[in-house]
Amino acid sequence: MEFGLLLRGHERVCETRLTQQQSKSSLGGAWAMPPAGIVGLGAYVPPKVMTNEDWAELVETSDEWIFTKTGMKERRIAADDVCTSDLAVNACKQAMDEAGIGPGDVDLLILATSSPDVPLSSTAGITQHKLGCINAAAFDVNAVCAGWVHALDIGGRFVGTPGYDNVLVVGAEVYSRILNWEDRTTCVLFGDGAGAAVLQQVDEGRGLLGSWMMSDGAGAGVIEIPAGGVRKPIPSSEFEDGDQYFHMDGRAVWDFATEAFPQAVLAVLERTGHTLEDVSMIIPHQANINIIKTGMEKLGLPMEKTFTNLHKYGNTAGASVPIAMREAIDEGLIAEGDLVITVAFGGGLAWGANAFIL
Repeated sequence: MEFGLLLRGHERVCETRLTQQQSKSSLGGAWAMPPAGIVGLGAYVPPKVMTNEDWAELVETSDEWIFTKTGMKERRIAADDVCTSDLAVNACKQAMDEAGIGPGDVDLLILATSSPDVPLSSTAGITQHKLGCINAAAFDVNAVCAGWVHALDIGGRFVGTPGYDNVLVVGAEVYSRILNWEDRTTCVLFGDGAGAAVLQQVDEGRGLLGSWMMSDGAGAGVIEIPAGGVRKPIPSSEFEDGDQYFHMDGRAVWDFATEAFPQAVLAVLERTGHTLEDVSMIIPHQANINIIKTGMEKLGLPMEKTFTNLHKYGNTAGASVPIAMREAIDEGLIAEGDLVITVAFGGGLAWGANAFIL
C-alpha cells in the first residue's frame, strides 16, 4: 500500500515544508511558539494488570512472541465501569496538584483521545464537568496515537493570550473497550491510561520552542474503526460484525512509523534551530520497541537518548507520551534545562513532534 505524502516521498515533503517555513520566517521574523511551558504533569493507569501469559490463555499467542515482536510484557485494563474521562480526571488532578492550581483556575481543557466515552458530546466536556472546571472551555482532539503531541501544540498557542492562563492538555484512552479480543494481531498490543499537563506562560528560553505536525489522509484506512460513523452506521446494510472494532494494517504501520518518527524529530529540530547534538531526551510514542529502535538508529542516536515503558503498559495510544514523560522525570532522566523532543505517529495518518526546554 502506498500513501500520498509520506511513503511516496517523505524526504521531499519534509524538505518542501521546511523551506516554506523558513521563507515565512524570513518575512515575519524567527518562528517561535509563545513562552508556554509544562508546570504540572500527571499520569494514571488502571490497577488491573494483564500479562502476555493472560493473553495466551485467550488467543493463539505466547509471551515470547509478543515480547520479541513488540517489547511488551504487561498492559493495564480499565474496569468495566471506568471510562476514558475517568482516567483523564485522575491524570488531570495530579497535574493540577503539581502546578498548584484548582479546577476553577483552568481556562481551557484539550483532550486527545480516539476512544471517547461517547461519539458525542466531547469527552473533554465530560472530563471538565467531572473535574469541576466551571470556568473552562473544553474540546477533543482526535489524531489517534499522535493526539497528545497535537494537543500540546494547540494548547501552547493559547497560553499567554487573553483569558488563557492555565491550559490542561490531556491524553486519555480506554482501548481495551474498542479492540476485538479475538484478533490476536491487535488485541495484545494496547493498554489503557491517561497523561495530562498544565501549561502556563514561562520565562523566555524555557517551555515549548516549537512543533511540527503532518497528516496524510491517503492512509486513513491503515488504522481505523470501519463502522460507527455516518459512512457505515450500526446497524446498516453495509455493516458486518467486527467492523465496530479497531483495525490495523500492521505492515503498513511499520513502514509508516519507521519513517515518520525520525522525520518529525529532524523537522522540529530544523524548525526550532537545534540539532540532534542538542537533544537531551526523545520521548516517543510507545507503539513498539522495534519501531523505536529503528527510528533511533535512523537518527544515529543510542537508545540511552530515549525512554520506553511499553513493557509495562503496552501501547496506550494518545496517552503514551505524557505517561512516559512523567516516568522519565520521576526516574531522574530529564532535568530542568534539558531539551526534550516528544514525537508520535498514528492513525490519520498523523505524525508530529514538539521541542521544549524544561
